Amino acid sequence: MTPIRTPRVRRGAAVAVVLAVTGGGLATAGPATAAVPSAVAASASVVVPYPKEGAVVVGAGTTGFLTWSRTDERLHVVWTRYDGTTAEPWSLDDSWITASRASDVIVRVGNDGFITLRDMATGQDVLSVRARDTSFVGAVGRTLFVKASDSQGGDAVHLLAQGDDSKVGDRVVTGLPATATDPKVRAATPDTALLTYTTPTGAQWATVDLATAEVTDTGAMTGDPAQARVALSDTHVAWMGPAGGGFRTAVVAERKPGTATQRITLPGAVDSLGLVGGWLTYGQTGGYEERNPSSAYAVTARSLANGTTRKLMDDSDSSAVGPDGSLLVQGGTVQGGEGLYRIAPGANGEPAATQVASSGLSTKVTLLGHAIPAVVDLDRTGGRLSMVWQLSRSEVEMTVRIRNTRTGETLTDGVYPLNGDYDPHRAAYTWNGQLTWNNTRDMWTGAPSGPYTWEITAKPLNGIGPELKSSGAFTVTRKPGAHDYDADGSPDVLVRDTTGRLWIDDTFPNPYEGYIEQNPGLLVGAGWGAYDRIEAVGNIAGSAVSDVVARDKTGVLWLYQGTGNAKAPLGTRVRIGSGWGAYTRLTGGSDLTGDGRADLVATDKTGGLYLYKGTGSATAPFGARKKIGTGWGAYNQLTATGNLAGAPAGDLVARDTAGVLWLYLGKGDGTFAPRVRVGAGWGTYDRLLGVGDANRDGRPDLYASVKGGGGDAYVYKGTGSWKQPFGTRGGVSWYSADPDIRYDLLS
Repeated sequence: MTPIRTPRVRRGAAVAVVLAVTGGGLATAGPATAAVPSAVAASASVVVPYPKEGAVVVGAGTTGFLTWSRTDERLHVVWTRYDGTTAEPWSLDDSWITASRASDVIVRVGNDGFITLRDMATGQDVLSVRARDTSFVGAVGRTLFVKASDSQGGDAVHLLAQGDDSKVGDRVVTGLPATATDPKVRAATPDTALLTYTTPTGAQWATVDLATAEVTDTGAMTGDPAQARVALSDTHVAWMGPAGGGFRTAVVAERKPGTATQRITLPGAVDSLGLVGGWLTYGQTGGYEERNPSSAYAVTARSLANGTTRKLMDDSDSSAVGPDGSLLVQGGTVQGGEGLYRIAPGANGEPAATQVASSGLSTKVTLLGHAIPAVVDLDRTGGRLSMVWQLSRSEVEMTVRIRNTRTGETLTDGVYPLNGDYDPHRAAYTWNGQLTWNNTRDMWTGAPSGPYTWEITAKPLNGIGPELKSSGAFTVTRKPGAHDYDADGSPDVLVRDTTGRLWIDDTFPNPYEGYIEQNPGLLVGAGWGAYDRIEAVGNIAGSAVSDVVARDKTGVLWLYQGTGNAKAPLGTRVRIGSGWGAYTRLTGGSDLTGDGRADLVATDKTGGLYLYKGTGSATAPFGARKKIGTGWGAYNQLTATGNLAGAPAGDLVARDTAGVLWLYLGKGDGTFAPRVRVGAGWGTYDRLLGVGDANRDGRPDLYASVKGGGGDAYVYKGTGSWKQPFGTRGGVSWYSADPDIRYDLLS
């Protein structure tokens, strides 16, 4: 810092400042100054509204503050008094409006050539001048700074102020270098202005005494002075030095001749400076909307006496210095939210931040609301649920956890709010009705009916504030499908190994890869080797899910009702009757009679086909048999598929000994239309199952297992066409809990 002991009067400064009416001087154009009332300090207990988005605090006075904000594609310049009343003083159509520093005065720089100062404490214009060949430099209180090129190629700075006699005084600042160009008022106290400018040797700053128009102190800077960060108080000058080793430096000098300067290393990308009492404040602006964490976002105060630091705010965006030396900072705290805060020394001399105005926005991430229904019918929604949350801000790393409270199975997935740029608060997730099977990573299962909870965690990307955690509940309803023993809407495959143990293999259409997954088997129980036939027959006994019949080696048929619980999918067996050993083939699950209940068909050794109509009774699930065909001994596979092709009722497919597959369309009266050839080559498969709607497209599919057991399996997707009922086969990703298991039956 260089003290100025003897100001040098600049000579040859030719300034073209003209009267509004006559030449030779400078005149007022507007009303005379009204008496200024005594200053009214803002009440710390009053918090007034602040613009929600796109606002910048431009100036701070004793009675209010000036903001720029953009809404509806329009820039608003508003003076807000500390009692909450507001005013938009001028139209922006042909002018630029800013603040006069350290005061209640604002400035209009009009395209009509007039520069006007208005005191918002009184509502009166205190200066209005028309200046030709000059430009606006800044303003402090009721003093206007303008510049005009002089004969030496520099910029003369003029101070214009209206006196008590209503005449405008014109004083040239003395003590600036003759080659100074591009001066700007960058900071001020009520009696001193801080100018930055450029000379051939580089960027400079200078303090100007408003009473004498003399430069009192100067100093050298680096970089573009118009972009430099500077601060001024009654006792100190501060400016930001160049970055070194990745860090910036604050240079702080006392406003006393011969005193040394302090060089303070600043953290991160700090880009703002302030002086409050004997403390330096600093921070990186824009942290509220940043997507990377940084400790530099916090507004921090550092003691110039001993280096002690204090965190004052969590983020900031803009600031202005008040006449009393306090700092008004637009930003927020986790406790108080976003708005405008006054930083001033407290009772102990240390600076503290007090909220002056609130935008109503939360600094920490909060949940504003959600649109998740209390009950969702996954059959009606195609197996999907759209979940929407409204967050206070979308710059978060977010996850959602959906949990079936009955089974404990969960799904945890990422939510990406930033993808919804049209709404900065919207976080949406489409749940495909899946859970993590048995809570095993990368294995999926369908979501059964029942109660659920959702939990979200939203971690702020900028690191400001705690994680948001919130939860809620909803209920899923859906009808169990064919071959669906755990009521999750997806088919299950019953598999018996060679030791007689029965397993339930859950299937699910992978929502990300497009193929059918068959999860590892859950053990149903042992002792199933006693049966020579185990058949899935649909819901024949009135429960909510599919049932199974099993024939023992003495010809007795047993009913196992489905429970809807994957860990115990079948109830205690009930004896249906004896004499079933006469049949070579059994299949069920299709409604062949059109009454809404699944029926059973059987072929005997003579090739006769018999219909057992479903009754819906658990004790007598089938009515008396009815012979409906002959010649069925030609087939070694008979499979009820459900309604494949849109006919009145369920259908059958039958494979002959040559490996040709035939389709029998049900008429709805227990009989069938003439058979239709599906195709050859089906002899490669061990078992064909009318598995139901495996891919959830609304049409039944056909499951085929390759001969040999424990090997490959495929799903033929139903097309809805009787001429070509199945599309190209798709693979089944079959996980086995025990790779050594060999199977002798699938049902």
